[in-house]
Amino acid sequence: MAREEYLLKLSILEQEIGKLEQQMQMIEQQVLEMQTLNFGLQELEQSKEKEMLANLGKNIFIKTEIKDKELLVDVGNKTFIKKNIKETLNVVEEQLGKLMEAKNKIIMRMQEIQQQMQEIVAEAEKAVKEK
Repeated sequence: MAREEYLLKLSILEQEIGKLEQQMQMIEQQVLEMQTLNFGLQELEQSKEKEMLANLGKNIFIKTEIKDKELLVDVGNKTFIKKNIKETLNVVEEQLGKLMEAKNKIIMRMQEIQQQMQEIVAEAEKAVKEK
């Protein structure tokens, strides 16, 4: 195999690793958001307060009155269903599990690619020595 072919294979694998790293960053961000949500739900569940600060986004909060602890949860296609806090925590835990599973698949694929890259480098070094 020519030197250019080795370099091309390595370049393709490096690009794939770059894409996987981007996916990993997105998943890690989602995990962080879900963990924050999980913490907030647990705090709400244990709270005896009748008021709380609700985050409107971009760290802007409004004081709100808690009338009940029934939540409206988006289950897709802008369809909302009522759930209590424990049910919602179960949904969050399930989503965290799926995110961790996706993260593990990415890690495994990255390890496979690194192994392939090592094999290509070893093959190229062997070809150079044989010449």
